Amino acid sequence: MRITLLAYGTRGDVQPVLALARELVGAGHTVRMAAGSDFRDRIAECGVEPAPSSMAARDLMTSDDGRLWADLGTNPILQVRVMRRLVLRTARAMMDEAWEACRDANVILGTSSAEPFGPSFAERLGVPFITTLLQPAFRATRSGAATWMAPVPGRSSLLNYAAGKLLVEGAFHWMSRDLIDAFRAEKLDLPPQSTRRYLASAGSRPVLMGISRHVTPHPDDWPPPYHTTGYWFLDDTEEWSPPPGLEAFLEDGDPPVAIGFGSMTTRDPAAATRLLLDGIAASGRRAVLLSGWAGLGGSDLPSSVFVVDAAPHAWLFPRMAAAVHHGGAGTTAAAVRAGIPQLICPHLGDQPYWGRRMQELGVAPKPVLKPRLTAAKLAKAIRDVTGDPRYAANAAALGKLVHAEDGLAAGVELIERYGR
Repeated sequence: MRITLLAYGTRGDVQPVLALARELVGAGHTVRMAAGSDFRDRIAECGVEPAPSSMAARDLMTSDDGRLWADLGTNPILQVRVMRRLVLRTARAMMDEAWEACRDANVILGTSSAEPFGPSFAERLGVPFITTLLQPAFRATRSGAATWMAPVPGRSSLLNYAAGKLLVEGAFHWMSRDLIDAFRAEKLDLPPQSTRRYLASAGSRPVLMGISRHVTPHPDDWPPPYHTTGYWFLDDTEEWSPPPGLEAFLEDGDPPVAIGFGSMTTRDPAAATRLLLDGIAASGRRAVLLSGWAGLGGSDLPSSVFVVDAAPHAWLFPRMAAAVHHGGAGTTAAAVRAGIPQLICPHLGDQPYWGRRMQELGVAPKPVLKPRLTAAKLAKAIRDVTGDPRYAANAAALGKLVHAEDGLAAGVELIERYGR
């Protein structure tokens, strides 16, 4: 099959589906991947063809709106407002480049960022579109465990179904509907598509979720072509060497705590760094601080903190006592597989959902929303998550269950079934 995979987003959005793309290449398929220019070299290293792209995810997240979104994105009204501005700024260029990447495909795969417009490409070409998600499907369900903003998170309820209908289904399509209809008319020679019609077709399309049933149980009221495959991990530890001094730091005491917020940026990196350092000091723990796109860290650091720009989670997390992070789907999955406790400080998007699920599974305390994070709250949460043995026991048990899954093999089998 000639497959085009549309996967615009940050590293946490791209890396798991790149693992799936590499597995498809290994199974004999030709795969082209459209993602931000940030990931061109990594895509090529995996034997996948990178589609031309003029956009960089890092530029988006370090823009004024990107920093505002990361700082205050847990405010739902502000989140929708900023997301719509970002969508309007980037969607047309993204669709133009994605369409060029899809013209000769006989199967199109798309992550959440491509879900609103990718099906229109497939409609025009007469080929299958398969949604590949890293979070529960944007589909209403009674299950609290699979509903992003569940009013009744602990059980099955019609209230959860209603919340999914009102707050989740069609949200991405609604934000970009005008742009999509214009593109359908100008480039695809297709009529406008209402959100109702979009949702009706979404229920019949295959949806593959690269998450674990042990983390998000698969609801029985989702449509039959919706599948929970298990996580998609791209391990690259053999190609990475730790920076000088890191291994010595790890060996010079108890396992530290990993702290970092990945691609989440901030309007004041210095203030964010001070908060984290004060919290680490008050917790009494050592820490590896991951600088990330926010640029955390600096020259004046205590001996109990080691700063690295980034490190493969598969290498770092098993050496840690716990992971403090933003709750991105990929980072959460990596910490789950490593079998270590977590503390999640959600910034935006699906991150509050993952924070809640980790708490419900007993591997993390209650999440602390990023705008409400203080040094005192951070210190207390670190002491709690590293001092209570129940978190470590639950995390180890969950990690073993996830290790036993093969999400990549399941994903490839389903793509081959639906794509033929």
